[in-house]
Amino acid sequence: MTRALFALKLRLFRNGPHDERVFSLVTGLILAALVIAGASSATHGVIHEGWIAVALTVWGGMWLFGPLAQPRHEPSVISHEWLRGYPLRPWRLARALSWTELLGVGPLVTLACLSSLVVLAAPGGAAAVVVAVAAVAAQLYLLVWAGRTVAALAAWLLRTRVGMTLAAVQTAIMLALSFAGWVPVAAWLLPRLGEGDTTLVAPATERLPEPMIDVLAAAPTGWGYSAALAARDGAGTGPVLLPLAALLTVGALLQLCWIALTVGALRRPPRPASPRRLCVPGRDLSLPFVTPEVAAVASRELVTWLRDPARGVELRSAWLTPLLMALVIASSGWSWALPLAGPAVAVFGAMVAINTYALDGTALWQLLTTPGALKADVHGRMAAWALVFGLPSVALAAVLWAVTGSPLGGAAFGGAITAAAVGCAGAPLLALLMPAVGTDARDRIHPGQQAGDPRGGQMTIFPVVLLAAVLPGVVGGPWWGSFLAAVLVAVVVGVIPLFTVGLLQQRGTGLLEAMATRGTAVLRAAARTKS
Repeated sequence: MTRALFALKLRLFRNGPHDERVFSLVTGLILAALVIAGASSATHGVIHEGWIAVALTVWGGMWLFGPLAQPRHEPSVISHEWLRGYPLRPWRLARALSWTELLGVGPLVTLACLSSLVVLAAPGGAAAVVVAVAAVAAQLYLLVWAGRTVAALAAWLLRTRVGMTLAAVQTAIMLALSFAGWVPVAAWLLPRLGEGDTTLVAPATERLPEPMIDVLAAAPTGWGYSAALAARDGAGTGPVLLPLAALLTVGALLQLCWIALTVGALRRPPRPASPRRLCVPGRDLSLPFVTPEVAAVASRELVTWLRDPARGVELRSAWLTPLLMALVIASSGWSWALPLAGPAVAVFGAMVAINTYALDGTALWQLLTTPGALKADVHGRMAAWALVFGLPSVALAAVLWAVTGSPLGGAAFGGAITAAAVGCAGAPLLALLMPAVGTDARDRIHPGQQAGDPRGGQMTIFPVVLLAAVLPGVVGGPWWGSFLAAVLVAVVVGVIPLFTVGLLQQRGTGLLEAMATRGTAVLRAAARTKS
């Protein structure tokens, strides 16, 4: 059975989408090459070997916390939903499936990174190299199962209401550290940058403190490092075998834990969709300068953002991430950069709103069969986005500007306006151009279910909205710069919705069929036929 599952996974790799996998492979191999080059420099005395322990700890942390960055996406290529109905014992199936988890891009690039241990141990002779090879295999075994177990636990937790909030918090923490984690380091190197002083404070990087190296080596991500260096230095049998035995023991326990969680997932029957609360008529939303139809759509969108499990995670993470980024920036001493959290709200709000049509699913038929509903739907989605993300983004930038008196306050305020305009108009357009179809809304009852993978659309709209946010700061303070930003806002908000409505009229039927079949192949075929 294991051989058949391996063959299935290889076919999925060969015939599935390759763009994201190739990007991850190339990026991972480049980073691994840098670590190997650092290990080679350490053997020649250019840098201290403790920096390799730091690199391996960061790499291991990516295995532990990486699955938490995308908690709604199943990390396994072979979905458990496919195997649930097979007449096989769940334990046997889970054990066979577990070995296929060692095949993938992540283990491959991690193996390349861990080969730096062989480079470190090479001066100790052939015996040290053999021990380093064993340390590489054992460390890889531990890291893979640590990451897979964390992902399985997150998927189980997402079936609860508390899990929705926890998923949003953990996603926000990961994104905030990814986008603002460099600020404390930069503030350490350039402490007076906000005052225009670019004097660089050069840190001492010749040697790391010994207590820090001891802590990194004692952590599970450093056990392979400890074994390789002990073999190189001839420290004896105990310091070499003990870390290796710990790696294999903890890795085996984590594999058993993953198998148990997978067995529970295979035995769990599909739960029928049932409403969590009674559907009661709500109050009509009154918005100025819009028709009642647009106000009704905006009211529906606001309720959907709060109740839909997939949108609920995205909403919480989009708002928590800028706030956590502001907390990181404030703790670093760069208070002058705090107003930039305002445009960040618009950027992340645009990223989480680029798949709303696919998240609504087959309910699209109501719009297609109601005369005049398409225009109201597009403008209503824009109005709801402006209320949830756009206006709060501008308000947050203005408040932080007034509190900090930052010289970047004006640029951040203008950037929040332009980013909000582009995100407000661009999110519905990308929702039609790049739909990520998953579980239909009527069947989706918890955020752990696959609701589509919108990362392609997110990577597309992120640089666009970020460029719009940077534009007011680039053009500067002349009157024509403000006039140019105002013209951009007017054109974006006025022209793009017209194009979105026309596109929805052309591709609405194909999009509905893609929702029904849960695949975008029909939509792409229809688009090629019309073109």
